[in-house]
Amino acid sequence: MKFYRVLLVVFIVGAAAGGFLFFSPTPSVLLGPTEARPAAARKTADTTKTVFPAGETISFGVYSNIIKVGSGVLTYAGRDESREGVSQHVRLRVETFSVNDTEDVYGSEDFKFPHKVERRVRLFGKQEAIEETYAAGSKSVLIAKTTDGKASQTETISSDTPLENVLLLIYRLRNDPDMAVGKTYAVNLPTQKFELTVKSKTSLKVPLGRFSVFYIESQPSKYKIWLTDDPKRIPVRIQGLISFGMFYLAATSVETP
Repeated sequence: MKFYRVLLVVFIVGAAAGGFLFFSPTPSVLLGPTEARPAAARKTADTTKTVFPAGETISFGVYSNIIKVGSGVLTYAGRDESREGVSQHVRLRVETFSVNDTEDVYGSEDFKFPHKVERRVRLFGKQEAIEETYAAGSKSVLIAKTTDGKASQTETISSDTPLENVLLLIYRLRNDPDMAVGKTYAVNLPTQKFELTVKSKTSLKVPLGRFSVFYIESQPSKYKIWLTDDPKRIPVRIQGLISFGMFYLAATSVETP
């Protein structure tokens, strides 16, 4: 995943400098074969409540400073019961004239640990696929990359503690009923470890409107998240998902089933 995010930065910066339009979001299709799920697992899936409904989509404008360079969609697709065990399914899709990027993340019931990540990217007509398969316990991940259908490289990353995923992290934060100023969260991504802190409550204006929000920041200061201070905990602004903090997402609309 690390090597691809670096590549994506290069194309986004080039697109912004050259006047390209960015991201036109639409839902993507699940990739790969599925397997039957035991009835016991289906029953377990109904026990965890979320503050966001399955099918919720949050649309964003993507900005560099005050310049809008595109758009994107973050979707909570709900629980995936077609795989072994229960997987929460989150999707981020971004699109430009030069880049079309869809990332599907499947993770644990509490949104803490990833099971599998499937990423499909088109760069100027070149098709890339990156898959992350996490071992039981999430302490290692096998990353496989293919280009135009041909395998090109694999990488295994191991950790002494379970690995996490930043998209799942956003939903874990949203679903935390005990969020309060001063609370911290330890995060272990495949490429870095850091701590998130709820720094303050403040007011923030985005295209969707003005909101009272929790402001959450990582240390080092790469990720910044603004969640509405209400039961829905909508991420109305996110910085760090794209190009290592150079760009940010600002919410434009929220749709629920």
